[in-house]
Amino acid sequence: MKKVGIFAGTFDPIHNGHLAFAHSGLDAGLEKVYFLVEPRPRRKQGVRALEHRHGMVAAAIADEPRLGSILSNQARFTPRDTLPPLQHRFKGAVLSLMFGDDVILRMIDHIAEWPYVEELAESTELLIGARYHSQVEIIKKLDNLRIQFNLPFAYRFVEPKAEDISSSRIRAQLKRAHRPKQMPLAAVEYARAHGLYTPTTE
Repeated sequence: MKKVGIFAGTFDPIHNGHLAFAHSGLDAGLEKVYFLVEPRPRRKQGVRALEHRHGMVAAAIADEPRLGSILSNQARFTPRDTLPPLQHRFKGAVLSLMFGDDVILRMIDHIAEWPYVEELAESTELLIGARYHSQVEIIKKLDNLRIQFNLPFAYRFVEPKAEDISSSRIRAQLKRAHRPKQMPLAAVEYARAHGLYTPTTE
């Protein structure tokens, strides 16, 4: 059974760390990885418009046939609203939801409270990018979800081959009209062409 990666995120802007994580998913057996840009990211204010963040993603992956992008108009991503359209689109495939270890640790203490989380646990797998935190800690928390809440998440770890990259530092470089080396050139050109990250758009 084929596996498709769904990599949701803010991507403000997309950078080489995101691409490294996507490629690590391909190396781990995913047939294709799709970037899913969050329309209204939680806990983040002042992000660029959805159309432009999606545009930068599309520009960055234009020459990579095993990477794709999905544009959703949902205000918030939830298992109840987001999972069914993905299952319909990729019928017959296993959906691998891709998260960095820092994101997983923020989510995991509240995930049992999500509506329809049982279907999420039963029908998807988690592909976790191990960068900053102990895998042992994450495994312990996922095992607790299985034992205490009967949420048997399948999961795997990958180790993206990329240095630590700061999106805020990249935005600051763009604001000063510098060329960020940690951002794909096509995405930089898109940002400049649309006047993103300039002082007037901050």
